[in-house]
Amino acid sequence: MPAREHTRELLATAIGDKYEVMHRIGGGGMANVFLARHRRTGGLFAVKVLAEHLAQERSIVDRFLQEARTAATLSGHPNIVTIFDVGEGQGLHYLIMQYVEGEDLSCRLERERRVPAGQAIQIMRQVASSLLHAHGRGIVHRDLKPGNIRLDPHGRAIVLDFGIARALDEPTTLTAVGERMGTPYYMAPERIRGERGDPRTDLYSLGVIFFELLTGKKPFAGETWQAIEHAQLHSPPPSPCEMDASLPGACCDAVLRLLEKNPSARYQSAADLLEDLDRIEAGSGESGWRARRPTPEAEAETIRITAAETIRTTAASESPPRLRQRTWALAASLAVLTVAALALWLWLRSKQDSSLSGEIQTSTGPMRLVAGGEFIFGEAAAESPNPRQTVFLPDFYIDEREVSNSFYRQFCEATGRAQPEPPEGDPDYLRTKPDHPVANVSLEDARAFAAWAGKRLPTEQEWEKAARGTDGRVYPWGNTGPAGQANLGGAQDGFAQAAPVDAFAGGASPCRALNMAGNVWEWTSTTYSTSEQEILDMRSLLPSISAAWHVIKGGSFAPRTDELWLRTYMRRGFPVTGKSPFIGFRCVKNAN
Repeated sequence: MPAREHTRELLATAIGDKYEVMHRIGGGGMANVFLARHRRTGGLFAVKVLAEHLAQERSIVDRFLQEARTAATLSGHPNIVTIFDVGEGQGLHYLIMQYVEGEDLSCRLERERRVPAGQAIQIMRQVASSLLHAHGRGIVHRDLKPGNIRLDPHGRAIVLDFGIARALDEPTTLTAVGERMGTPYYMAPERIRGERGDPRTDLYSLGVIFFELLTGKKPFAGETWQAIEHAQLHSPPPSPCEMDASLPGACCDAVLRLLEKNPSARYQSAADLLEDLDRIEAGSGESGWRARRPTPEAEAETIRITAAETIRTTAASESPPRLRQRTWALAASLAVLTVAALALWLWLRSKQDSSLSGEIQTSTGPMRLVAGGEFIFGEAAAESPNPRQTVFLPDFYIDEREVSNSFYRQFCEATGRAQPEPPEGDPDYLRTKPDHPVANVSLEDARAFAAWAGKRLPTEQEWEKAARGTDGRVYPWGNTGPAGQANLGGAQDGFAQAAPVDAFAGGASPCRALNMAGNVWEWTSTTYSTSEQEILDMRSLLPSISAAWHVIKGGSFAPRTDELWLRTYMRRGFPVTGKSPFIGFRCVKNAN
């Protein structure tokens, strides 16, 4: 029996109670990808299975699972594939992911060779947006290439395999001598040198892809991997405009900056690249990078490299005493300049963009701006599981209201997703109460809605900042207990069950978000470390529960709910596969 068919049969045994494993749809030497259909909902999923020979190496398995869990925290961004579950069984280790219809960018290039500049810019914008989201959470892709970018039938670019390259990036007894993760065509020079890389490494790979989209060719070629790597390290890239004079000059400038050998000379963040792509799309004719002052990080990096080169050069000619004296002087100067540059960067980061609107309208309702800056997070009580601390967050927008039945029903009709079970005693809740909060949705359901809406779920810190502002208040409305500002258990507040999502305007948070206390608990994207007692307690409510839990915030209208749970810093956990008539959600999106 072929190895792939054997893997498919093992996978069918491992997940067959929930999924019908259909056929292989992709993969390579490191993993296979199979199409699977959920038996209850009929939804299609992609299941990525670690190759059996790698599954024998415990260190690889551990890294694979850890990086997969980390990558799952990126779910909710419209240009990043959603990871719904991580599991193992029958000796296999697998990820259950969103299935994206369409084709890989590599297939598009193979068929059409190149794409028009306008389309190339749109693809770059979407991929750069995914990188901005991931890099902001400390996750670097490390293996960005056309085969890891999926184009759906509507032209949306979705990036696959965030973080997975890192899991397979260390040599083991099962890897061939000289084998290296990733193809050298898209590897940044620092990765070829064996360095770990950072977000600018992904930007280099994106530059190679941009070059290929515009010209139909790769910037560096060779008959062997060694020849390609040598070109990546030492040969300057040609300008795309030299290969096609009709291309916009600003596009070519952006590509060349992405392909700088020195990371400090590239764009320093995906945000910088997006800024230039905006200029190019606006038809300004200039990419803006030639006249832009280097960022403090770039200046500090340039100083560091220059000082290091000076030290190495001096070492060849100076006597030991004189060398030590000059080396210490250079090191002291470098330290002072680096601290100054970083201080400038922190100061600039604290300056807010006054052009941001306090409210924006989206297809799923209004969103409120939560201005970037520091805020008080957590609880001051001794031995609190959520200790008080000061946290910095950038600007973001949060839904003014909890996701309503009306919007969730639109999502179900558009995607074919099963509608949630109605609460007991109200069988037509979703249809007859369109302005009430949707409930009985799992974390997976909430993430899928957010992705459909072009948003994501908030982190616990984002949710809490939106609820309490920057003054450390106890409740969204202030520091005094509830007196008609929230839908708590019981009918004394006017609602025996859930209230409309626009009710209780008097309990609005500092950013004017409604019902962030009471009504329904709200899912966040933050994982929750549960205790054995919590698992035992939950088993009395749910027939089967997953080991993975996420933080829920805000309290609810559930009977006998104490006002304690309405406090902004309080947190509970709930199994990610669980559903409750007292749990709903709202979404956020990055301000940029």
